[in-house]
Amino acid sequence: MDNRELLKELDMIREVRKFRRKNFGIDYYIPNAMQYKAHQSTARIILYCGGNRAGKSTLGAVELAWHLTKKYPSWYPKERRYSGPIKAVVVCDANQKIEKVIEPKVTEYLPRNFIQSRRVLGGYLNRLVCLDGSTVHFLSAEQNDMAFEGADWDFYWGDEPQQKRKFDAIMRGLIDRGGRILLTFTPLVEPWMKEELVDKSDGKRIEAFIVDTYDNLFDIKGNP
Repeated sequence: MDNRELLKELDMIREVRKFRRKNFGIDYYIPNAMQYKAHQSTARIILYCGGNRAGKSTLGAVELAWHLTKKYPSWYPKERRYSGPIKAVVVCDANQKIEKVIEPKVTEYLPRNFIQSRRVLGGYLNRLVCLDGSTVHFLSAEQNDMAFEGADWDFYWGDEPQQKRKFDAIMRGLIDRGGRILLTFTPLVEPWMKEELVDKSDGKRIEAFIVDTYDNLFDIKGNP
């Protein structure tokens, strides 16, 4: 095989890898040290607090993808795994955040062929339906408080600080299903979250991980 054939084969391999990363990103995920600790927490409410670029939204998107596909790594706590279709809700601080951050992150890690349908309202992703019947609803703080009422949830991922009234509405929707909560946020506003959540972290019901941008420089294998 001459050099031209070798280069052609290398290009083909690169294209296949690019396709796989785009369509099956969850298979290529390697957490950093703090993400790894948070993934292993068995608390009902997990808080992942830190500055920008600390891997917060990535943590949330990966947790969501695992809960939807049930393709958990061997080290993931068994008591936090779901075995059937789930109803999940993702709440962020602004509609544009859904478009610019949440949707790209979720589609990066959730296999494309696992998404059965999607609904867009006002230009923003509103709902995903998965092949197994799982659903994901996307809400933002810009929406009316009533949009947060009246539904039952298995998993709640809140990205960025949450408004108290909307948070309480989602929490009510988690009661019947014994739902779990993951909050990934930079603590610049909504001081109630420190008083009622971070300060009450006990490692059992609530566990808080205070992270830094530097925590996201290397994964657990030491790769940049």
